[in-house]
Amino acid sequence: MTSRERIRTVLAGGTPDRVPIHDGYWDEALVKWQDEGLPAEAARDRDSVGDFFGWEIRMISVDASFLIEERILGEDERYITKVTKNGTVLKEIKGKTSTPGLISFPVNSMDEWEEQKWRLASIEGRLPGNLDRSYRHYRDNDRFVVVVVHDPIEASWSKLGPTYMMEAMKLEPELIHDVFTTITELNIAVCEDLFARGYEVDGAWIWGDIAYSRGTFFSPQMYREMLYPYHRRLIGFFKERNLPVVYHSDGDIRRVIPLLIEAGVRCLQPLESKANMDLFELKRDYGGQLVFMGNVDYEKIVRGREEAEEEIRLKVGRGKEGGGYIYHSDHSVPPTISLDEYKWVLDRVKHHGRY
Repeated sequence: MTSRERIRTVLAGGTPDRVPIHDGYWDEALVKWQDEGLPAEAARDRDSVGDFFGWEIRMISVDASFLIEERILGEDERYITKVTKNGTVLKEIKGKTSTPGLISFPVNSMDEWEEQKWRLASIEGRLPGNLDRSYRHYRDNDRFVVVVVHDPIEASWSKLGPTYMMEAMKLEPELIHDVFTTITELNIAVCEDLFARGYEVDGAWIWGDIAYSRGTFFSPQMYREMLYPYHRRLIGFFKERNLPVVYHSDGDIRRVIPLLIEAGVRCLQPLESKANMDLFELKRDYGGQLVFMGNVDYEKIVRGREEAEEEIRLKVGRGKEGGGYIYHSDHSVPPTISLDEYKWVLDRVKHHGRY
């Protein structure tokens, strides 16, 4: 089977020749691995790292930012302070993937939203500059191609700030509905343009971190009232075109899984182990309705081959039973594993993942 056939089969509820493989990496891992044989371009370019490791899913990303010019405000030996494409000012540790220090945001009121909203009116400049080359490359290699969008939560917190956004969901719902509507319709408009220009995709991947280790950031009732209508609109757009939807959220999303299914999600990713996302409980409860991607715990993988073998045998070997499983780390591959050991992991995934 080709990658495209393999993932299509899994998402359609069938059984492929083996478990499909996709993954994500901490930036530090890719930098470290350059000294261990990873080509330098693979540490900088998503297509190159995908080629090197044989990713079976390839992504065309939609940019729903304010498209503000990024710039550096200051830096020293350890930190860098910058303005993002959303106008957020943040402080990062140099050379390290970590949660940045959030300093300020462009939207702190309805008036400021009205001042900035025009930045989301145009679809221009929201697709990758190398789209033609990448798309041809994906198709020449028969990969499963997804269009990637940020859901209203993921696309909004970096404009309003997470605290103000969450408070406004309760205290200023008219603001949040306008923000969520604007972002949802922008994503759809960009995708309509992409398809009209002849780019055919196999599915959609929606980023939307709505949870942390102890549960969702809001109640299921709040989800239904404030976010569900936009998930249903966005996911429905893809479902009308027979495009299955992968939904990404870190954390423990168990309380809203029935609502995500109702909204039309087909696959959940990455199923964080430390957030009580248990692959086998999820397959038991929702295996007839969902496909699952991830849950391989790298805190166990990095402890040595014996424990890594058991984790892979358990998650991949058992997870494939009855179909409905795609390999992925339960978050991102850390720099605490060497390149050679990671290659060994992928070999074992292929071994245990064969039907």
